[in-house]
Amino acid sequence: MEKTYLTIAKIIFEPVIMVNDSMADGTGWKRFALKTKKTEVDTVKSFYFESKESPMYFVPGQHVIMRFHDLEGDQRGKMRHFSISTSPLEGKYIGITTTVDPNGSPFKKKLDSIKVDEDVDILGPVGNFTFESKIWNDRNIVLIAGGIGITPFRSMIRYALSTSGNFRIHLFYSSKSGKEFIFRDEIDKMAATDKRLRIFYTSTGETASGTPNTHSGRIDADFITTNVEDLVNSFFYICGPPRIVEEIAGTVRSGLGVEKDRIKIEQFLGY
Repeated sequence: MEKTYLTIAKIIFEPVIMVNDSMADGTGWKRFALKTKKTEVDTVKSFYFESKESPMYFVPGQHVIMRFHDLEGDQRGKMRHFSISTSPLEGKYIGITTTVDPNGSPFKKKLDSIKVDEDVDILGPVGNFTFESKIWNDRNIVLIAGGIGITPFRSMIRYALSTSGNFRIHLFYSSKSGKEFIFRDEIDKMAATDKRLRIFYTSTGETASGTPNTHSGRIDADFITTNVEDLVNSFFYICGPPRIVEEIAGTVRSGLGVEKDRIKIEQFLGY
């Protein structure tokens, strides 16, 4: 997901990262080669990259910064932030998943045009909207995704379910229609084989035919309390566009009485 980050965790803002061309290896730019790309739904694609240098180690939920040296004509510049949608256990690749619109920005058009084995510059990983075993163990973990805000949760879920941790994941996933649930088949298969994961889909627009178990409407207090037991022992992650994140975070705090230190939010400000 392409984004400008605003991460709030325990009301502590992550320091601004000053990005420049001289940052050294280890915390700086590395060359990655595109290995494959996959269309997820309509205008959403995943891109999988392999490091041409040392591997990139990251925590589920973190993001990277991508740069195209030769990009011209993009008002937002030559760099973008993207969630890592792959798990650290998925081999040597890192994946990003983002909207790719024919009428999109020059950056997005450039990203969609690169061919297998072409190089890009990637910086990272960065971010603290992450899986933490000390938070997850012996708890209900409530993940609330709006649209393409599902991307860091795919990384967290795949990693978490590979461990023996004692937690229960409740994933609430909202989209405009039943056709727009990214990773749905994959997530459904994970839930079918691991009882620690439960999924609740909701569509705010037209629910596509053939999409069972899809609630109609926004994620509100009633929808959450009906499906999450023991709210007192629950930790919330909320991710997506700013309006949705702010609305749901307000509901969780005011409507459900969840303290701020049991909520992490991440807003996707740019598409």
